[in-house]
Amino acid sequence: MLNALSKSASPYLRQHQNNPVDWVEWGDETFVKAKNENKLVLVSVGYAACHWCHVMAHESFEDEAVAEVMNKHFICIKVDREERPDVDQVYLEAVQLMTGRGGWPLNCFILPDGQPVFGGTYFRPDQWKDLLERLAEVWEKDPAAVSKQAEQITAHLKKDETRSGEGSRAPVSWPGVYAAFASRFDRKLGGRGSAPKFPMPCEWQFLLRYGVYKQDENALKQVRLTLDKMAAGGIYDHLGGGFARYSTDGEWKVPHFEKMLYDNAQLLELYAEAGLAMNNPAYTETALGIAEFLERELLAPGGGYCSALDADSEGEEGLYYIWTRVELEKILGDRFKWFADFCGVDGEGLWEHGRNILLRHHSLEALAQQQGWTLDEAKHEWEAARRDLLAVREKRERPMLDDKVLTSWNGLLLKGFATAYRYTGEEVLRQRAIRLADFLLGKALRPDGGLWHRGWQGEFAIEGFLEDYAFLTEGLIELYQCTFVERYLHRAHSLIEYALIHFGDANSPLLFFTADNAPQVLVRKKEVMDNVIPSSNAAFARVLLFLGDYHLDSHYRERAEAMLAAIRGELPVYASAYACWAQVCFMEDVPSATFVVVGLGAKDFFNGVVRKYSPHLRLAGSKGDSSLPLLNGKHQQGKTFAFRCESGTCGLPVENWKDLLSADLR
Repeated sequence: MLNALSKSASPYLRQHQNNPVDWVEWGDETFVKAKNENKLVLVSVGYAACHWCHVMAHESFEDEAVAEVMNKHFICIKVDREERPDVDQVYLEAVQLMTGRGGWPLNCFILPDGQPVFGGTYFRPDQWKDLLERLAEVWEKDPAAVSKQAEQITAHLKKDETRSGEGSRAPVSWPGVYAAFASRFDRKLGGRGSAPKFPMPCEWQFLLRYGVYKQDENALKQVRLTLDKMAAGGIYDHLGGGFARYSTDGEWKVPHFEKMLYDNAQLLELYAEAGLAMNNPAYTETALGIAEFLERELLAPGGGYCSALDADSEGEEGLYYIWTRVELEKILGDRFKWFADFCGVDGEGLWEHGRNILLRHHSLEALAQQQGWTLDEAKHEWEAARRDLLAVREKRERPMLDDKVLTSWNGLLLKGFATAYRYTGEEVLRQRAIRLADFLLGKALRPDGGLWHRGWQGEFAIEGFLEDYAFLTEGLIELYQCTFVERYLHRAHSLIEYALIHFGDANSPLLFFTADNAPQVLVRKKEVMDNVIPSSNAAFARVLLFLGDYHLDSHYRERAEAMLAAIRGELPVYASAYACWAQVCFMEDVPSATFVVVGLGAKDFFNGVVRKYSPHLRLAGSKGDSSLPLLNGKHQQGKTFAFRCESGTCGLPVENWKDLLSADLR
């Protein structure tokens, strides 16, 4: 029998529709029922591509005896953390406070008023059933003690949100920030720490820019080592492109095979930028491989990009991606010998049950030299082998696709496409950015001027969170710089105006994660620290800096500077928790500038900037009259003028924009 999750738009929730547990979705009526029945509420949070979520579901939630206990004593809510990051944030922090650790599946028991009582992550079946019975007994015998504990935990959660946002505007010691990052480098295998290893694109993008602008070869060496090892390891899909979420080992060999849109959106940008900054075509190739994967496997039928590919197929993690020697020999024939050496078959690539994870520890140049081929011949042989293996792989049972379309993650990808176009010059990336922006602006906008968070089968719902506004507007600004189409910039401006009204805090420059006109959870939180996904406040600060210049709005710039001041003092101490903030602060300290070109040469100017390493430059241009305040009054019929502007103040016009550009980029 199907439970109440069968009609959910979330693939993760629908994965539990056949459980004997009486699951329901998060909603006010659920808590009314819990209050009327005087039951504790179980909030069980996960996501569709989560391997250990599947494990706990199979072991416990599909068990009739376990389900009987859950249904008798608890109101059981299933939450997709990607649909409701606001719920996830609150109860993840609560579990971290109670246990010292967090992750998914996240299982938190709460009172009918939402206050957390106890929680954890994955539980074995015997542990889970024992916990259920003990909690039910305690709640029945001494509810006052349970409520008192919940009040104490809630007080801690609310205390964390009293931060005023006041800070220091003193200059940052960038060598000190770099030293904080460097203290955690794995100087042999790349990345930081040991296992597991996450790509963390914001960190390496900051360190790339720091290394280039400060001419710090040690920083660049670590970036190069990390990007090389990740792209050569099993965490990268050498046949189909795209990165897995993380590596379970310290060598980037054995991935946790799920592929997330947010990782690949940011890694597309990182590898494209590194390819240009380090003059490394292999990085550009990796970026284009990511773009190919996104288009082939995550593009939704109605537009936008889906959220993730599961790690499992046929009930086993990674089975879709791994190979036995016999399979490879049969498919590749005469090509097998060189392929086996190139990809570590039965050597470094050997994994469980005689299966191989494909690696790439040699360059195509080395392969050509080893085989006596030209580079073009090596590329041809590699592409032929890759094509044949992909054809076989695509006949296997595919991992489950999480087909919801998230505005925030698609905003990250919009920025990734547009920025990667600027660094690679690949026109197809700009066209995909335009298509994605037009889809989002056509579907994700609400009638009141705000945003929806989640789309599914062409319909959007759930009030947008700060990340939706921050990431989409970042993407629109990057797309404007690729096209000089002003409607993208004007829409970014209107969305930011909406966000400042509905997400702002009168006592702090930092913004809340949820809007004041959206349904509220126990604690209205501010997302400040960066993680694998950037802090929405960090991204919002960057947007304010851009729009402050484009719209000559000093209030935007002052707000952004106040946001950065709230974080600056913590950068040298907690660098890895503020990598995206560090990136924004650093590019302001470089300092950044806006280049304006008005006249018939505006398009030529943009083409001259493509494939120039200039992340500190903001671009604005128009062939004729413009509605953008920064460009107002600068157009003269029949002429092209260029201006170098800082903080909204522009220098004298220059007729030859090439001189201005080359002077700045020396």
